[in-house]
Amino acid sequence: MSLRLAAWVLLLTAALSACRPQATPTPPVEQIVTLTAARMTSLSGFHFVIERSGAPAYLDYEQTLAFRRAEGDFVAPDRARATVRVIAPGLVLDVGILSLGERYWQTNLLNGAWEEFPPGVGFNPATLFDPQNGLQPLMQSDLVDLQLDGIEELDDLPGQKLYALHGQLAGERLFQMSYEMIGPETIEVHLWVDPKTYDLYRVRLTEPALDNEATVWQMDFWNFGKVTEIVPPALATP
Repeated sequence: MSLRLAAWVLLLTAALSACRPQATPTPPVEQIVTLTAARMTSLSGFHFVIERSGAPAYLDYEQTLAFRRAEGDFVAPDRARATVRVIAPGLVLDVGILSLGERYWQTNLLNGAWEEFPPGVGFNPATLFDPQNGLQPLMQSDLVDLQLDGIEELDDLPGQKLYALHGQLAGERLFQMSYEMIGPETIEVHLWVDPKTYDLYRVRLTEPALDNEATVWQMDFWNFGKVTEIVPPALATP
């Protein structure tokens, strides 16, 4: 090959390399979690689904009402409305819950009418997602042994590439904010995060097995930034 031809080959190779998109380096796992927590804290609202499988988690001390799932909307900083599915002996019931700051309502199990309760009486998802004391700061302070598993797709979101991470989460504070249903032991946690926006699409929490059966909690999020109108039951549109 002549020197002139070799020079043209080098120039062409350099030009093609310059035009080729450069891969974005993957940030450290601690930075991914920090950016994810900041993103979730900045959101004005989102839709959520919380599902429990495996060993039961009870909403009452008599252990007659077991939590199954909750689906609803959160509006920052302290509003939430959701439908909670409860399993009772021989029954599956849906209970409406609504929280506006310190005020909390729940539908009656027998007639479906809204009833107001004192703060802290019932399960309140707004507590889980509180920007100052909820899941977001927990991700930054209570997560340890974080590892990045790579890029994955969820079956519910085909084509959506997400960071998949796992680690351990201290369960004491989560126990308090989850109406004493999750924790207080250390919990295995998996996170799925959008690499571009750092939106948190899924959290999976696996508690230590009790009587050979673990309790698994899965939280899914979407409609990031959407604000849903949440008003007291008396003002809500039927």
